[in-house]
Amino acid sequence: MKLTKPQSWKFWYAESSLTALLIFTLVYLFVVCAFGAFSFGGFVGRLSFSLIIVAGVLTTFRQRLLRFLGIVLAVANLTLTWMEYIHRAWSLTFLSALLGMLFLVLLLAVLIVQVFQAGTVTGHRIRGAILVYLLMGGMWSFIYYAVALTIPHAFNWPEGLVTGDLQEVQQALTYFSFITLTTTGFGDVTPAIPLTRSLAMFEALAGQLYLVVTLTRLVSLSVVYPNFPHKPT
Repeated sequence: MKLTKPQSWKFWYAESSLTALLIFTLVYLFVVCAFGAFSFGGFVGRLSFSLIIVAGVLTTFRQRLLRFLGIVLAVANLTLTWMEYIHRAWSLTFLSALLGMLFLVLLLAVLIVQVFQAGTVTGHRIRGAILVYLLMGGMWSFIYYAVALTIPHAFNWPEGLVTGDLQEVQQALTYFSFITLTTTGFGDVTPAIPLTRSLAMFEALAGQLYLVVTLTRLVSLSVVYPNFPHKPT
């Protein structure tokens, strides 16, 4: 008799999709931070984020309602992302950042549920935990970007940064988001108003609390659900 995989765990059996999502996320972050100021960096960055959206929908959204919401946000986000690349306009840039943030919030919610639910600690779950941490930084970068688009003096920028170049601004805020998430804080980009200071404070707290809670949860699950090899019957 052929054994079927448990329904509640079928998300974690999409190993290739989850690995692809992790790779696309790492490529996106590297390209945006390292090459965001170059013309090809903007194209490759948008392409990488488009692949994150597609892989995210295929990998995580199994329930009909979540899949519907994910597809709607994905299509809208992909459309605005490429429209903004072709025709630079403040409204398109702001809507693209806002929809990108909403999509990552939904994706994070699904991933967090899968990471913390009861069950054996597997490679799939660990990949999900890594993705959550990386996508948290990505989500906060979109929040900062949306704030910077609406409040010009929300951040103190490093010398030489052209604030009129939105690609450079996005690059700087992605960098700022991850050094805040990891509480590194080099001080070259700093929040300048109470709103952005509060956002940075909450991101730093979220990053540290997530690491502690996740480590505790995975250790406890490995004790409750030991992953012993199955003996042939």
